[in-house]
This record gives sequence, structure tokens and C-alpha cells, in this order.
Amino acid sequence: MKDTPLSADERRCLAMWFRQAIAKLELEEVTQVMLKEFPPEGETSAHRSAVARRRATRGRVSTQAKQLV
Repeated sequence: MKDTPLSADERRCLAMWFRQAIAKLELEEVTQVMLKEFPPEGETSAHRSAVARRRATRGRVSTQAKQLV
């Protein structure tokens, strides 16, 4: 097999690919360590969903409130 030198663009592309592969591996390793140290909590302690509440109006009194007074 004949060895042909890589162009600068090909070398740059390979370097970026290796960096990306190493970063992905490191992320997976850190995720595994974090899951071992801090296991996910059960469904019973899950965050509550926020309930949307209408905000009280400020300033002017509504016409309905005026009629009640």
C-alpha cells in the first residue's frame, strides 16, 4: 500500500474529528461518575409542575369590583 501524505485540510479535519470523539468520551465518563455518586431520585420527589395563576391587576379597579363596593 502506498502512503500518500495528507493535505493540511485533511489533517485539520482528522484533528477536529479526534477532538470531538475525545470530548464525547469524556462526557460519557463524567456522566457515569456523576450517576454513581449522585443517583437519580425516585419519581416521588420529582419537581412539581408549575401551576399558572392569573396575576392580580394593579392600579385601576375593575368595573365589577366597583359595582360590588
